[in-house]
Amino acid sequence: MRKTTDKRSRPIFIGTHAAARIATKALAYLRSFPRPVWLLVAATGVESTGRFMVVPYLSLYMSKAGVSLGALGMVLGAAPVANVVFGAWGGHLADRWGRKPVQILGVATSGLALFGFAFAGTNVYVLALLNFLNGMTRTFYRPATHAALADLCPAERRSEAYALNRIALNAAFAWGPLIGIVIFMTVPKAGFIVAGTLNLLVGVFIALAIPESSAGRIRLEKTAAIAAGSVPTPGSVPRQVSAWREISRDGVFWLWTAGMTLIWGAYDLIQSFLPLHFNATGVPLWVYGSALTTNALVCVFAQLPASRLLRVARIGPSAGASKLAFAVGFVGFAVFRSPAAIVAAMLVLSLGEVWGSAVQTRFVPEHVDPRLMGRYLGLSVVSELGRAFVAPAAGFLMAAAGGTPVFLSAAGLSVAGGALLFAAGSKHDRAALRGRTAAQAGAGRAGPESS
Repeated sequence: MRKTTDKRSRPIFIGTHAAARIATKALAYLRSFPRPVWLLVAATGVESTGRFMVVPYLSLYMSKAGVSLGALGMVLGAAPVANVVFGAWGGHLADRWGRKPVQILGVATSGLALFGFAFAGTNVYVLALLNFLNGMTRTFYRPATHAALADLCPAERRSEAYALNRIALNAAFAWGPLIGIVIFMTVPKAGFIVAGTLNLLVGVFIALAIPESSAGRIRLEKTAAIAAGSVPTPGSVPRQVSAWREISRDGVFWLWTAGMTLIWGAYDLIQSFLPLHFNATGVPLWVYGSALTTNALVCVFAQLPASRLLRVARIGPSAGASKLAFAVGFVGFAVFRSPAAIVAAMLVLSLGEVWGSAVQTRFVPEHVDPRLMGRYLGLSVVSELGRAFVAPAAGFLMAAAGGTPVFLSAAGLSVAGGALLFAAGSKHDRAALRGRTAAQAGAGRAGPESS
């Protein structure tokens, strides 16, 4: 009897011990990142929750208020214009002022703009101005946050830190639209008030709880330079004119940006015109919410494993091939009317998104001079220009021919953008390989001499 009891209790003991080991490893992994990384991830989660409560339904809100499809496209295109106009400036300020002030400026401006939507009525020009100001979140907050994560993490951990930040964003994308649809169906204007409040609270949180990261980066650069025997001088920091000249001549960066411009133009249609397309074709609104939740859940649970798997993989092949999954998803949105088929199309697109994002977030930090990180990350939002062009065109095309050609066009944009990303990423991969080879050769020559 005693022996039987021992045998029965052994699997329970083994299971408990295994669970404890997994929990210990998970806790050690979480602690391997600096505390400010988790504070930034939390800030992104709250800010994104407010934004995703209203952004996917902004087009429906304006359409029900009487704004025409053509004018609606112009309004939705205003935010990307803000990103392009102020993107480089925001990155420059993040390098000059530090990350925190730029983050606070971004969320505060967006928060006030969201309040404005609740009281703007149907004046297209006022709505466009508010959406322009709402674009400041992406223009200022996002590049400064990515630069801060790069400051806080060593190069080999950045992909994982970006993945954690993206998980927070996509978790918000899972529950934000569900909260938003409840508010939209009852008191639409209340969503804007809640979202604006969350943005302002994030600004206060950043101001009080998150340390400035760029100061630590500067100290590390000085320490490394002193260890190498060269004390930094004012001349060692790129002057503003020479810095912009260097960036303007970076053909690989601009080729990459062109590819991302096409991808962003296509991807933004999910938030702006997909609910209108489903509404016009008789697909229930809950299917749209379910598709967004599917996308968010895939990104939440698959992003970190994908980023860890591909953290040192070549960028070009994954960045390009993953956009074929985008194309499949957009074709599905164009032709399917079954809820199950639509969710399956979103599942395929989401897997492509996770696959591509695992390497796309590495491109700028690995490609650029760290001293110009903020400027490059600010300029990378030039790709938002794709949304500014595609949204108005989609509005007029949908008014003339319906939603099916809009999403077939999105599939074509995805394939073209993927081809450009493959070309730019492959050039970067070859240059990085040459750099590593040269460094290894230099280390090999130095070895015998030092011995």
